[in-house]
Formats: sequence, structure tokens, C-alpha cells
Amino acid sequence: MQAPACVSAVVVAFAWLACAGGPSKQESVTAPGVDLAAYATFGWQPAGDNAGAAGAPLSILDANIRNAIRAQLVERGYREVQSQPDLRIRFETATYVVEKTKNPVRIGVGVGSWGSNVGGGVSTSVPVGPEGVATDQETRLSIRAVDPKTNQEVWVGTATGGIDPASDAGAVEKVVASTMKEFPSRPR
Repeated sequence: MQAPACVSAVVVAFAWLACAGGPSKQESVTAPGVDLAAYATFGWQPAGDNAGAAGAPLSILDANIRNAIRAQLVERGYREVQSQPDLRIRFETATYVVEKTKNPVRIGVGVGSWGSNVGGGVSTSVPVGPEGVATDQETRLSIRAVDPKTNQEVWVGTATGGIDPASDAGAVEKVVASTMKEFPSRPR
């Protein structure tokens, strides 16, 4: 009987499709010659016109991002202070539209039976007309660490595609953890 082989092909096809979306893209850069683990404390970068500046209300999303960054830094052994921190942390989000070409090739997998016979099939198709283009919104989260003594950025991490204004605190925590994945822990 060929049913187990066909079912296996269907399972593999669906598993491949589930992985196609993938996680958000993450990158980070540390300034040459900087030992981030040598810094002990952090505070927040004063923001002249950003949310959270004196007099400007902190949005729910910004508060969730700030809390998630704080949790990541504390977990890594850094201590938050109000005055004279070793690092000043700031973040920003930017939403933009991206155009993606739709994949014109279609693959189909089918399994069926009639009476006692079992059959399966695989098909492909390529459209004859012009390729489709879809637009989508992506959001980039950037987290920056600045040495206030030299007024230079010493680390920046970005994650693209995984956060939006409707994100709950749990989703924000995952994106911030991904963004800060390569931020080093302090020796304990």
C-alpha cells in the first residue's frame, strides 16, 4: 500500500511551507575595540522629540519596549541608574512599506482514494500573465547603546518584521530578546 509514502510527502510539504515565513531578521554591531561587558550600569538616552521625552506621553508600545529592554539588560547583569550611567540606551521603531514579488510557481500535492485504491499526485503550474507584486508593512526596531563619556554609539541591534503597534507585551519581549541576542552578559 502506498498511502504512508504519500502522507509523508504531504507532511514534508506542509512543514516546508510552515518554515517559509521564518523569524524576523536580526542584526547587531559592536564598535571596534569596545568591551560591552566592562560597562556596569545603564540609563535612558534623553530624547528631545521622541516619545518619553519630558512632557510627551510614553505610548503603550514604547513602554512595553522599554520594559523588555530593561528586563534583558538586568538579566545580563547590568544595573539601571538615574544619574551618570555607563551606557545610555535608546530605541526607535520605523514602519515602512515593502514590495514583494509573488512566487509565480505553484506546487500542489494531493492524496486520495476510491474504494480500495489509494493514489497521489504532484503538480506544478506557472502563470502565463505578469508576475504579481504584493505590498506589506514591516517594522524595524533599533536599540542603541551610547557611551556618554565619549558620546559615541558602542552597540546597535536591529530586528525587522516582528513588531507592530498592536503587539502585546509578550510579542514585544520576544522581538527585543531577538534584537539583543548578541548583547553580552556581564561577568558575575
